[in-house]
Amino acid sequence: MLKKSVTALLILAAVFALASCQGKNTPSPQSPAQKVTIAKMVLSGVVGNPNSAMEKEKELYDKAFPGSVVEYVSADTNNREQVLKTAISAGDPPAVGYYWGTRLNSFYDIGMCLDLRPYFDKDFLDKINASMLEPLVGKNGEIWGIPITTTYHTTYSNQDLMDKYGFKNPETWDDMTAIFKRVKQDGIFGFAVNSASMQDCLYGITYAELESKIGPGTSWGVANGDISVAPGSPAGEVIRSCIEQVKAWYDAGYWYPGDGGINTSADDANAGFAQGKCIFIFNFSGALNTLKQSANFKISAFMKPVSKAGLKSYENIEPNVYFIPSNASKEQIAAGVEFIKCSLSLEAQQAHVDAVTIPAITSYSYTNMDPTFQTVIAKLADGNLIAGINPTRTSSEMQTFVKTLVFAAPAGGTMTIDQTLNEMERLRLEARAAR
Repeated sequence: MLKKSVTALLILAAVFALASCQGKNTPSPQSPAQKVTIAKMVLSGVVGNPNSAMEKEKELYDKAFPGSVVEYVSADTNNREQVLKTAISAGDPPAVGYYWGTRLNSFYDIGMCLDLRPYFDKDFLDKINASMLEPLVGKNGEIWGIPITTTYHTTYSNQDLMDKYGFKNPETWDDMTAIFKRVKQDGIFGFAVNSASMQDCLYGITYAELESKIGPGTSWGVANGDISVAPGSPAGEVIRSCIEQVKAWYDAGYWYPGDGGINTSADDANAGFAQGKCIFIFNFSGALNTLKQSANFKISAFMKPVSKAGLKSYENIEPNVYFIPSNASKEQIAAGVEFIKCSLSLEAQQAHVDAVTIPAITSYSYTNMDPTFQTVIAKLADGNLIAGINPTRTSSEMQTFVKTLVFAAPAGGTMTIDQTLNEMERLRLEARAAR
């Protein structure tokens, strides 16, 4: 990583800056007479290239602080944590880190996050959707990060095919299996999923089972490593039933593209769905825009089915958050705070809506919202989303296992279900011992 120099570039009246970024929407704890020093704004942890909404955030920041410099440090999904932690540990932190909210504890548990309460007043924080903020609140009320957007895992359907066959959204595993069986007769697969790195999009079927069969809060306990998942344990046996169901779907040939479906990348899964080769895709909500751009049919969304009628379906909520490293300089903190405030302005949040990404502030009045996207956002008020379990808070090793192997290993025959559960239990115990 190139050395990031921390150079104060600009001093402006804070009232001018905040008026430019936020208008009336975001009050500042600073007085009109106070000055703020803005440093070079380095934002690290961006997956790939900055998207159009991030470019809007930069545009608003540049407008507030003419001549300022905003630099993005890119990473990929698998090395974001390493890139950020290496820079912070080396004493060369970015002004802002960008990471998953449900995994930010891997930073604040070891003292790498600044408590942001002194920098954002209550009125500002109250505008943020409470379920998005929840995973970022510490034991003593600390605010370790600020949500900018969120996603949750869902199921998208080819509504044209649903209408053609007269299908209703499946509510149980049997309902879904019946759909898979029928469309297979016409050479159509049941579902696709990015099994190479996002099997957690499908892992959500465990949440309803854990909550209903063991008790409320079990999903959180499993995600946090507090509850055993070993073979024979209550949670382990619930997870076993979910793995058995997914394996049965794979064995029956319902998992696109058939043999090898357990090694499907995001691009391949999205393409298979967009080309009408499968009727469903288990995905994250933010993928809707990508799917819409490729598909020539209507797309609908629904919660994952449950094992039997009457159970409530649950999903995780995954905020995308900005945080400020605890060893950031005063200039970096000033820059980071102002950038975050710009990012939560109506104009910046509208840019995320335009990119079909769920905004952190759902109370703003947005324009030109896609109808399917409206149903996705509406789920935030339905009580079906559980904060902090995407798919685990236990450790990075457990996160990787659930994302890449939890279903693929048993379905592909490289591990038995008992071996899968034993490996999850080993990772759980290893993480607890390291706490």
